[in-house]
Amino acid sequence: MKTIEPQAIPQWLYDEVDEYFIDLPFEPASILDIGANIGAFAQRAHEKWPQARIICCEPMPSNVCHLRRNAPAGTQIISAAVREHSGVDEIFIGDTFVTGSFVQLGRQTQQKILVECIAAKELPACELVKIDTEGCEVEILRNLPLHQTRAIFVEHHSRADAETIKNMLAATFRLSGGDSGDAMGSFAFVRK
Repeated sequence: MKTIEPQAIPQWLYDEVDEYFIDLPFEPASILDIGANIGAFAQRAHEKWPQARIICCEPMPSNVCHLRRNAPAGTQIISAAVREHSGVDEIFIGDTFVTGSFVQLGRQTQQKILVECIAAKELPACELVKIDTEGCEVEILRNLPLHQTRAIFVEHHSRADAETIKNMLAATFRLSGGDSGDAMGSFAFVRK
């Protein structure tokens, strides 16, 4: 049997997820990491909030393999994409391990694989939610239970998505970080 060594998390990926970590007015007891990749956000969240229960969702099989080795002990790993509905769907393989997506954004190859999907509404409500899904963020936010969520860290991949996300969350959450005005970026929202 071949032993797979955990993929070291590159510094640029740590730097990317570090952008999410604004000061929060609370310490989250539960964290939902949607688009967990190989575990950079989960590691950083565990360092900052070691008592928090962490749930990671990741659809790409090779990433899940490394996530299982890189995630902090006790992390629950759901090896599925988060979508509007449960089932199986084809996902584009990215040009790197961080760019797999259900939509073509320019960094996806033409190759596809089948992945298991879980409906966002089936996920447990968590106090902190992070979503980085290469273009599916709006679909997920429309269906995710947010009644217990106190903060949301979310990436966007177009200005249209950025505006949609801000409008969707404006009634309940205040924008606390991000929004450079670029097509791609990340936001941090905290419940009002």
